[in-house]
Amino acid sequence: MKAIGLPECAVRATAPLIVGLSFVACSGSSKGVEGENAGSTGYNPGYGGAAGGNYNPGAGGNGTTSMGGGARETGGGSPPTADANCGEQTSNTTKLPTDVLLVLDKSGSMSESIADDCCCSSSCTNTTGASTCSGTSNCTERWPALTSAVDATISGATGINWGLKLFSSPSQSSSCGVTQGAEVAVGSNSATAIQTSIANVSPSGNTPTARAVTAARAYLQTVTDQNAKVILLATDGEPNCKSGSSSTSSDVDGTIAAIDAALTAGYKVYVIGIGPSVGNLDNFAVAGGTDHYYPATSAADLANALAAISVAVSSCTFAMSQSPPDPNNVAVYLDGALVPMSATNGWAFGATAQTVILNGAPCEQITSGAASKVQVLFGCAGQPPPPIL
Repeated sequence: MKAIGLPECAVRATAPLIVGLSFVACSGSSKGVEGENAGSTGYNPGYGGAAGGNYNPGAGGNGTTSMGGGARETGGGSPPTADANCGEQTSNTTKLPTDVLLVLDKSGSMSESIADDCCCSSSCTNTTGASTCSGTSNCTERWPALTSAVDATISGATGINWGLKLFSSPSQSSSCGVTQGAEVAVGSNSATAIQTSIANVSPSGNTPTARAVTAARAYLQTVTDQNAKVILLATDGEPNCKSGSSSTSSDVDGTIAAIDAALTAGYKVYVIGIGPSVGNLDNFAVAGGTDHYYPATSAADLANALAAISVAVSSCTFAMSQSPPDPNNVAVYLDGALVPMSATNGWAFGATAQTVILNGAPCEQITSGAASKVQVLFGCAGQPPPPIL
C-alpha cells in the first residue's frame, strides 16, 4: 500500500475549460484506492468508493484499519463536491459596478446662498424667513449648485449605477412626507432621468432626513443585483420632522439611528454638508461607516466632494464565471499576490458565493489603480487552496 496525499490526477497538466478558466481533472476511476492506516493522530486521506467516484478525503485520526479512518464507500470525510472535475481551477473575474442612491435634501433652505445663511433673491424669504444677502450679484444658491454638480458627476463617472431619492418627496403635500421607493431607480442608464427629475424640482418643505434614509435603505433592499450598494446623502441643515413631534423638532438621534440601520443592512452612507451651518455631520458619517463628512460652501466644493466620493465608492466587488465547487477551498490573488480572507483587510464572499469583495488595503489598491487583476482559485473538497498557476 502507498500513502495517498493528492489524487494522482492533481499532477496532470492543466487543460482549457472555458475562457479565463483552467482546471486539473479529477474524474473517477474504475476502482477506489485505499488510504494507509492513519493511526490515532495522522492525516492520510483515502479516496474513491464502490464505483470509483470523485476524490474524497478521509478524516483520519481515528482509523484502526487500512482505510484512513473511514469506510471504503465514503472515505470517512466530506462528501464529494458537485463538480465531477473537481481539482485545480483558476477563474478570472469581472469587476461589477457600484449602485449609488443619491438622497438629496430639497428643503426650502436649499434656495439660500451656499456660502451664507441668506437669500440670493427676495423670492426665498417666504419659505425660509432668511434675509436677503448683501452683494447678491455673485450669490450662488444651494440647489442649483448641487444639481449642476450632480449633472456633471453622473455624466462623467464610470462604473457606477446611479439612482435618486428626494426629501421631502415632491409628490407629498406634507412638508415632512417621504414616499417609499425612489424617484429614479438605480440603473446603468439612469443619468438622463436623474438630470430631468432634479431640474424640475424647486426647494420646499422641511428636512425629514431620518425618514429619507429609512426609505432609501428599504428601497436598496429591493435591488437584487450582486453590486455593492451605498447611499450618498447631501443636506444643508439639521434634520427635523421627528416622529410624534412638530415638523420643526430636531431629529438628530433618529437620523443617526436610520443611518446606522443602513450600514447594518450593508449600505455605507456618504455625507455632504451644504452651506455654512450644517453643524457637525461627522457623527452621521461615522454612523454610516465613512468616517467624515464633506463640507461644501461653494459650487467647487460640491463638485470636488462628488468626485471624491465617486472614486471612494469605486467597486471592489468581482464576479466569478462560476460558483466554487467548495467555498471552503478558495484562494484569492490580486495581481499575483495572495490576499488573506478578512472582512476588514482582505477578501470576503459577496451577496453570493459567486462574488468576492476586497476590503481595506486590497480595495485601496484597486480604487487607486495600483492593482487591477483579481483571480480566484478553486480546490477539491478537503484539500488546501492550490498555488497560483
